[in-house]
Amino acid sequence: MRLPIPFGRKGLIAAAAIAAGVVYWRVRVHRQGAADREWDEDVQSAIQDGVAAGRAATTREPAETTST
Repeated sequence: MRLPIPFGRKGLIAAAAIAAGVVYWRVRVHRQGAADREWDEDVQSAIQDGVAAGRAATTREPAETTST
């Protein structure tokens, strides 16, 4: 039993290549979005660390003293 393939064998290969390209593109977009979110989280964390370090450097808290 032979099924008729529109556009023949070359058409089937071309359709498979197009489908693979679409899948590749969608995966790439998904990975890029994840990388962008991770980058944003890293930047926000660094900003918060910098703000905390700045506050600690400008706050004059008494040093801990030990008495015996």
